[in-house]
Amino acid sequence: MKIFEVQFYIVGPIRFENNLNFQGTIELNVGRVFNNEINIQTSYESNIIYSVVSAENINSAQKVAAVYIGNILDVLAVMTNCKLEISLFENRNSIYNIKTIVNFEEIQRAFQLAIELNLHVQNNKMLCAYSWYRKGMNSDNLFDKFLSFWNSILIISNTYFNDNEQTRANVINRIWDCFRQVWGQCSEWPLIRGNENWVKEHNIIRNQIAHGDVTIGIEYVNKVIDKIEIIEKVSYKFLRDFSALKQINL
Repeated sequence: MKIFEVQFYIVGPIRFENNLNFQGTIELNVGRVFNNEINIQTSYESNIIYSVVSAENINSAQKVAAVYIGNILDVLAVMTNCKLEISLFENRNSIYNIKTIVNFEEIQRAFQLAIELNLHVQNNKMLCAYSWYRKGMNSDNLFDKFLSFWNSILIISNTYFNDNEQTRANVINRIWDCFRQVWGQCSEWPLIRGNENWVKEHNIIRNQIAHGDVTIGIEYVNKVIDKIEIIEKVSYKFLRDFSALKQINL
């Protein structure tokens, strides 16, 4: 094993309060990151993040660091609700005229949660759901966005549903069950406004897109466009509230 320092650019409407440096010993499923030192240099134009990793070669080091830093950004994206990406190349953040300021405590919390959730037998699915949400925010493809936001809901619902005859029957009942866990009865669900068909309607669209069994015309595209804003907001609210239910302090 050799030690490598890997550099990425963090792209998105955020700026770190100060240059940051912190350490921790972590292990990932895809490889080992030991005595890991994270260094972030921030300016008006860019955010640069460095990570020290242990790997067999440069390519492996880059992959391990990308997964780990990606996990941090998955958490940070849900914490801040900001579109965040990593890049090997400089992308000037000056295109964003409004940026969220991230302080030391927030990025350190994202760092710790990325470690804890990745290794937690049950709650690692929360990290996966965060990742789908961030993917939805970053995607420029309408259908990819829809699938990503829906997947973030689906992963949690398929993991944390109360096991009974109804929830074993289908995914729609599992989503209903998890919505009830955080929000109570359908009439109290935020944004959905008591629409009892909301879950079924959106799951049908998910299946149509995923299975390719629908003709994609302008009418269908407009139908999905009309639903994107709400599904993104529902996904975000659900992730935040279910995290709180699981005592994950975002």
